[in-house]
Amino acid sequence: MAAICLTAVGVAAAPGQVFVVCGLFIVGGVSVGAFHPEAAVRAGTLLPGNRTRGLAIFMRGGSLGLSLGPLLSGIVVDRGGLDGLIYLLPAMLVVIPVLCWGARTRGGAETEVSPTRRVSVKEMFDGRIGFAISLLVICSFRLVPNMGMSKVIAFTLAGPGRGFDEQAMGGVQSLFLISASVGMSLLAMLFPRGWERRFMVACPLLGVPLLAVWGWEGCPTWLLIAVLIPTGLVLWGTTPTMVSYAQQAFPGGAGLASAITMGLAWGVGGLLEAPFTTYYHDLGRPQLAVWVFLPFVGAAGLAAMFLPEPDNRTGHPVGGADPNAELNGGSDEKPKTGS
Repeated sequence: MAAICLTAVGVAAAPGQVFVVCGLFIVGGVSVGAFHPEAAVRAGTLLPGNRTRGLAIFMRGGSLGLSLGPLLSGIVVDRGGLDGLIYLLPAMLVVIPVLCWGARTRGGAETEVSPTRRVSVKEMFDGRIGFAISLLVICSFRLVPNMGMSKVIAFTLAGPGRGFDEQAMGGVQSLFLISASVGMSLLAMLFPRGWERRFMVACPLLGVPLLAVWGWEGCPTWLLIAVLIPTGLVLWGTTPTMVSYAQQAFPGGAGLASAITMGLAWGVGGLLEAPFTTYYHDLGRPQLAVWVFLPFVGAAGLAAMFLPEPDNRTGHPVGGADPNAELNGGSDEKPKTGS
């Protein structure tokens, strides 16, 4: 559904077809969002010794796909207009049976918890709904620039004095996302177990001065492009740590925790940045939107300092009691977290 809807947007983009285009975006977006949470849970169990490394490998694939997207779409739109997007559909459809075949033949990783009954959202979150909301806010704030930078890049490079065409802008956006893939590759190879919270604190704070370069309207184009590489590494390449932290914090609801940090937080981040990005684009000064992004990122890093370190065995804060121990039926057996 995602492949069909999102490639059909160009065909439907015509005067009087606003509702059709919006419908395609909604259905396509929901289809994409429905896949990721459970896929992230499975990816987190692939490397039992280090959940974050498994998630980094999974999310690196998504980042590579995103990095190719602007480049391919830029080439297609530059040569054939928006209608040309539909020609990408066959290549996307070929991947689906391959994915289904791989899931069947390999059987996938065993899920960590095999519930025998339907559990409530409160039980999935171990009664810590407030903590889950706090985590959502922190992750959403941290993702504000992730959601807005691709648009700021396009608006800025297409502006007066820079004059990039669609293909060139797609190439720069791809560079930003490829750097994110490199960051995730480094996480997959080198991430020290148990450092998720530290990364959630340090990386947003390191991203503040890097983003500030993009807020400088007189910055040379070469420097704007060059700073995208460390920015992608620090801000986007380390996002698997958020998902891993959430899965460890809520082992009984790992899928829902993944949905918060991989889906809902990205959506909220997009809602937060969209009005500012649009406003400054309408003013003809899109780079100023970055100055609005900075407080969100800084607040995310500072707030993450107060997050507890999850117990690798139970997922609960170190030294804290399990508020729903009775949910395990008095059993001494604890679900394995794999990290």
